[in-house]
Amino acid sequence: MNQHHLKVPPQVIAQILTHTPIWVYGLLIALIIFGIQQARSRTVNAVLAYFLPFGMIALSLAGINSSFGIQPTSLAMWAIGLLLMTGIGFKYFRDDRVTFNRSSRVFFIPGSWVPFFVIMAIFLSKYLFGVMRALNADILSNPAFVATLSFAYGCFSGYFSSRALNLMIKAKASSSTTTQTDSIKITTDV
Repeated sequence: MNQHHLKVPPQVIAQILTHTPIWVYGLLIALIIFGIQQARSRTVNAVLAYFLPFGMIALSLAGINSSFGIQPTSLAMWAIGLLLMTGIGFKYFRDDRVTFNRSSRVFFIPGSWVPFFVIMAIFLSKYLFGVMRALNADILSNPAFVATLSFAYGCFSGYFSSRALNLMIKAKASSSTTTQTDSIKITTDV
């Protein structure tokens, strides 16, 4: 039986790591810290709460542009991944423990390790793409690879957009609850 295994000699791995720009390690450390913070329950200002989801979506789209350019296939696969994961994430994985305090305009966001792992997956996929680009890997021009990686970037973004959608719905629900409560008070006071 002839099995092909990808064996990368330790010298190649050492070269990749030593030729990685120092700022990439700084970015990795910052992302690890940021991801660990997501694992703790916290209250977050409404504007800042939306920053992570929308920022990650923008970075993902920028990643598509820098990796493949804004081409119809890469953009379409990114959009399909984004929409698919937004729907799946919102329907099956939304966190109903998220609450919004309308008067102070803050969200209570329960801690979760999921954002950490999604952020690490994004970093790792972009890092490996950079390594393959530096090695002039032929696979980078393969249409199936371009479509697959674009789809993956879209799925990563979809996770964050489903979080943003959940935040928006919680804020809206808080607003309508407060309005109903206010009208009840007015009715009772009359």
